[in-house]
Amino acid sequence: MNAKDNINRGSGSPEARFLKGLVWVAVAGLLAACEINDPVGEISRPGFMAAGVYWDVPVTNVTAGNEVAFQAQYWSVDKRYTSLGVWYDVVRKMKYSLIFPPTGFTFLLDSTELVRESQEIRPFVHDENGYSGEKKAFVIDGTFPVSYTLAALEYKNPLTWEQTRIDQLIPEGVRKRFINGFFAQLGYQDFKTLLVTQNGVVPADTLETWFDTVTTDGTVSRPVKPEALPLLRQKVDQLPFSALVYNKNRQFYAVEFSRNYELNARFRVVNGQQVANFSDVKRITVF
Repeated sequence: MNAKDNINRGSGSPEARFLKGLVWVAVAGLLAACEINDPVGEISRPGFMAAGVYWDVPVTNVTAGNEVAFQAQYWSVDKRYTSLGVWYDVVRKMKYSLIFPPTGFTFLLDSTELVRESQEIRPFVHDENGYSGEKKAFVIDGTFPVSYTLAALEYKNPLTWEQTRIDQLIPEGVRKRFINGFFAQLGYQDFKTLLVTQNGVVPADTLETWFDTVTTDGTVSRPVKPEALPLLRQKVDQLPFSALVYNKNRQFYAVEFSRNYELNARFRVVNGQQVANFSDVKRITVF
């Protein structure tokens, strides 16, 4: 008698029943695992289906203080709607451009920051009369507001220096990074022009002691002495910022700043089972 015959004939034995039990436990465990890891099944169970929602925003460029027109379409299998509304977050974008005219060094910086989390801007009330048989959905033709405080701002190459305005628009950290950039590129003649000729903050004979004179193959160079670098930086930092960005040839201050806002807007629907769903995002640029 072979092993196969033993198993077939002994199917009623305790050993066989034990093996069958293990098989059933394994199958049951597999089925349970499949059910637990089936998010689609979880959502589609009665009472967990979110409403469908679609919306269109024809014009996505808006002037601050104006309203934005849209059309929203929504539907739900439970045919109940407890909350409707437009939500958006606010993103601030800033650009800086600073030029040191004597050398042409240009400092550029772009900044993007989320300044307000998404929140409801305008709620709407469900209207049973708003159903469209053609679209097979409830339809809202509405608008939502954009605050005038989100108006874009541009400040470009002023002809006169406004210290208070500059302090408001150009942070100290940005100015410091600008100075770090052009300072590293300055040579003897640049320092002489900036500190002696134009601004008179260092006597000419003192400046000479801060540089060596090196002749190599008939070529004379003036490298800065290492111990003089902190002194040079101290003198540059003492200069008014206006002196660092003034373009004498074109007679303006080479400072540019712009700020504008973008809104990431969505339409939100909560059905009768308190399940929320959002439409796709529409990016609104504010001017």
